[in-house]
Amino acid sequence: MLNTNASFSRKHEILVPGDKSISHRSVLFSSLAQGKSEISGFLEGEDPKNTMKCFSALGVSFVSEGSGKYSVRSPGKQGLKSPLSELDFGNAGTGIRLSAGLLAGLPQMRATLTGDESLRKRPMARIMDPLTAMGAEIESLTGDGRAPLRIHGKQLANYSYKSPIASAQIKSALVLAALSSDISIDYEESELSRDHTENMIRFLGGSINQINPLRFVLTPPYKFEGTSFRVPGDLSSASFYIVLGLCAKGEPTIIKGVGLNPSRVGIITVLQRMGGKIEISNPRSECGEAIGDLVVYPSKLHKIEIEEALIPSIIDEIPILTIAGLYSDDGFSIRHAKELRAKESDRISAMVINLKRIGVSVTEFEDGYEFKEISSIHSGLIDTFMDHRIAMSFSILSKLADIDLKIDDVSWVDTSFPGFFEILKEF
Repeated sequence: MLNTNASFSRKHEILVPGDKSISHRSVLFSSLAQGKSEISGFLEGEDPKNTMKCFSALGVSFVSEGSGKYSVRSPGKQGLKSPLSELDFGNAGTGIRLSAGLLAGLPQMRATLTGDESLRKRPMARIMDPLTAMGAEIESLTGDGRAPLRIHGKQLANYSYKSPIASAQIKSALVLAALSSDISIDYEESELSRDHTENMIRFLGGSINQINPLRFVLTPPYKFEGTSFRVPGDLSSASFYIVLGLCAKGEPTIIKGVGLNPSRVGIITVLQRMGGKIEISNPRSECGEAIGDLVVYPSKLHKIEIEEALIPSIIDEIPILTIAGLYSDDGFSIRHAKELRAKESDRISAMVINLKRIGVSVTEFEDGYEFKEISSIHSGLIDTFMDHRIAMSFSILSKLADIDLKIDDVSWVDTSFPGFFEILKEF
């Protein structure tokens, strides 16, 4: 395994930005809810801010009241109006997919949804097909199942769906469509995916009949009123500093106020099984979500077999988990993660290409990759493929190994973690 060159002579206490997934949903649900809402802890990153701009174009008022705080006034779902121009979601895959579901169920809506070059490469058929089966009129203007998407809102029909993959974005898009059209939905998935949308519905007073851990039925009426949304710290953002704290030497790292949704804590589970010492203190609940403070101690890590059932809960953290694998006895292996190929980049290909560039002998599979224990790496050019998590993962490696990795473009980091490099400089 690699030996770290990073050593902390003092204990670090840090705050990470608000959870990106919940920030997106705070915009969507405060727009569905009629009246005044307040949002605090909102991630001031490009992705959720683009979603907010898009809903502003639909007639919702968002007024900033300081860092991460907004006052929201919405006419409610029936008062949302068609935009005068395209809705540009930038790089926000969550924003465009969830919003497509919400808008597809509003009969008064006519909208075209688009984004930047990276977003327009991502597959949208995974939400378009089941939405169409619900009665939605949604069209890929490129003809290949990618954005821009043209939506002609419809009154949808009650729907039952068994998803072939575990995806919170698919699930949330269909649920939001059901909320918009006041219909019922019976949803089942193959593995448990993130349940932020279900938690938000419960928080707002909605009733969900949980048939079993993988299946639920949601039935109307859905009459949500304005309320106060508090967004916890993003565990996906915290994961970069969890790995830094585990793999460096010296004093522990404390990360305050992090969301600990059970469907998201797979990264903690995996790192603890690898030998990482991570403690949770001050557990509490806000806005329907579990949160707590993380205390991360320098630890000796080792390779484990990561079972398929854990993959949905760590899918976004696999790039930084791979960096932890470089500091593990016996190397690292990830399989059953084909979903990685449909993220902001093909993250399997991106990680393999970049690992090879710094001297790691890595084997690529259709659903993952693996490498044996290594003792050294060298500097190289890192291609982020316009992907913020690739940029942040190799920035953490550069800090740990004290190597000047030449990362081609770190501007993508602001889409999800503004202030990332300022925090990194403190270590």
